[in-house]
Amino acid sequence: MKITFLLHNAYGISGTVRATANLAGALADHHDVEIVSYYRTADQPRLAAAPQVRMRTLVDLRPTSRHYAGNTAEQRRSGTVCPHDTVHHGPTPPSGLGEARLAQYLKDTDADVVIATRPYLTCFLAEHGRPDQLRIGQEYATRALHPEALRDDLDVAVSLLDAYVSVSAADTRAYRRALHSAPTRLTSIPVCAPAPCVQPSTGNSRTVVTAGRLTAAKRYDRLVDAFAKVVAVHPDWTLRIYGRGHERSSLRRRVDDLGLHDNVQLMGVRTPLDPEWAKGAIAVLPSSAEPSGTTLLEAMSCGVPVVSTDCDHAPREIITHGEDGLLVPAHGAVEDTLADALCRLIENDAERRRMAAAAHLTSLRFRPRHIAAQYDALFADLKPQLAGRGGGGTALRAARPDTDGGFPLWRRALELIGLAGLGAPVRVGCRVLPDGSVTFHVPSPALTPDAWNLVLRPRETTAAGDPVRLRLEQRGTGAGRSLQATLDKASYSLAEGHWDAFVQHVSGNTSRPVLAGPVETARLLDPAARRPSDAGCTAWIPCPAPDGGLALRTWHRPAHAEVSTVTVGDSAIRITGSLHGSAARSHHYRFRARLQGHRDPSFDGHCYIDAYGDFDIGIPLATAAEHHPGADAHWDLRLSAYGGPELRLGMLTGDIADRRDITTFPTAHLSRPRSRLTFQPYLTPDHDLALRTTDA
Repeated sequence: MKITFLLHNAYGISGTVRATANLAGALADHHDVEIVSYYRTADQPRLAAAPQVRMRTLVDLRPTSRHYAGNTAEQRRSGTVCPHDTVHHGPTPPSGLGEARLAQYLKDTDADVVIATRPYLTCFLAEHGRPDQLRIGQEYATRALHPEALRDDLDVAVSLLDAYVSVSAADTRAYRRALHSAPTRLTSIPVCAPAPCVQPSTGNSRTVVTAGRLTAAKRYDRLVDAFAKVVAVHPDWTLRIYGRGHERSSLRRRVDDLGLHDNVQLMGVRTPLDPEWAKGAIAVLPSSAEPSGTTLLEAMSCGVPVVSTDCDHAPREIITHGEDGLLVPAHGAVEDTLADALCRLIENDAERRRMAAAAHLTSLRFRPRHIAAQYDALFADLKPQLAGRGGGGTALRAARPDTDGGFPLWRRALELIGLAGLGAPVRVGCRVLPDGSVTFHVPSPALTPDAWNLVLRPRETTAAGDPVRLRLEQRGTGAGRSLQATLDKASYSLAEGHWDAFVQHVSGNTSRPVLAGPVETARLLDPAARRPSDAGCTAWIPCPAPDGGLALRTWHRPAHAEVSTVTVGDSAIRITGSLHGSAARSHHYRFRARLQGHRDPSFDGHCYIDAYGDFDIGIPLATAAEHHPGADAHWDLRLSAYGGPELRLGMLTGDIADRRDITTFPTAHLSRPRSRLTFQPYLTPDHDLALRTTDA
């Protein structure tokens, strides 16, 4: 059977794209599956489906593509179908060109089943789909969340389809109440949760994780307020919020207003999310509505118990309160109940670990093969009525090549067996080990065994260093086979800077670029990994490179002052942390701020260091103001000792390779007779702490 999924933009990031990619991959084990993307906005999908799933694009919006269609009159003309869907007001609204091409596709396609994944596409399928096809709509939101005008459009469209699938039983009941006389099969099938591509959470971190679009419905504002109550009792715990959206700036202001910049981090987008869920000891969903539960299931798959609001639909259908997670009321004093539930799991290790194990077991029910089986059963139930209309389905049809410059099937097959030609990229994943070493792995059979080295080469802009060559050796058997190499921390010393990975044949004649696979850095958050060492600070943080490659960010400082907290007050900036390295702890230090570009220190501050190397620094704003040279000034912050090394204050430990847009600090102000000075602590590209003073 040939199955087609209609997506608005398969090259973006959303829960619908992720769920469609997972389901398409599962169905492709037994069917010919194609994803048709209304728009294409990137060279490669951010959330790629399985290699056997074909991709087709109707309208290419990549400015550099030879198929670019953004400057045509038809593309500039607005679409007319389902005008109340919010997609019409988004960055890529439907167009006359897109509607013409989608109508033609539905007229010509040989698909037996066409599945529309959002209201606009559902309405279009109802209007232009053929009666000899099974026409199925999917609801990834809920009926209640749609405005009334859109509900009216959907009611008409759904009544013309063969089936309409909601991802929760509660939403299906709502559609049945509204469309009780419609001939359409109204049913619910949950989203699927693939087995994670990483090792599950150890539960050892002091980290709470959440993820989703930063929108009002996700209610991250009340989560931040709730976490302020948690931090008051457990100041060593942190909250990580993954995602992007228009609420980011207001959330950042709220974090600063509550003084939570050391405890709450806005992490931006990460793909895939599995390595980030695995860093959490607890996951949390504060939403006012959670229709599909995709992120909830991803967290549970990684062995993380979830604290969730008991909002309608997914959470209450997935979580069993007290067994695999905790549900709190979605209304009322939510901040208090969220804080109480988080503290309950923080303070009870045994209960938290028991729920983590149960959460993983719960997620097994949602594996793709189980969800695909429910869709197969739906197709089988609907097939008789399709036959009555002159359809009836066919055997697996030969796949047609992609028409928009993507990979045809023969190319995908060659990629799978590693014969796609010299120079083709190789996907390499990596995992940080408990001692800080890094293991790299290449899924077999992407490369010929025992004939390749993984090479780490310093970038031109970093400190000098010789390339490191690691032999990739075969490990495991059967489906678990891979080529692996380990960068042993006890055997290698890497210069501070950026190192890029590539694969090279042992002969040295052939090289292959590397694409970053799953990057597992959860071990870097274990408390033991962040304690001061007599050897100083030697941090290795693997990370995806900006071009999609795999990189290693390294620091090597035998003596270092690691910053833990930065508190910005009305009269002073306070910095606490600890000294790393025996060379650092054998001297008496004073704090000094030096104007960037000048050799001589400009002003000192208060500094106290105890017998264990923990330091506490105070920078009076009045003192910094006295030395402000005017306009805009930047100051390097140091600990200086007579006869000893000068230590840069910085934040090097942990798992974040670039903190500049994640670890931010509030701004202080000081009024003077004729001006107003602002004081802004910030991190440099090397993660050193600096201070900017500005005369406003």
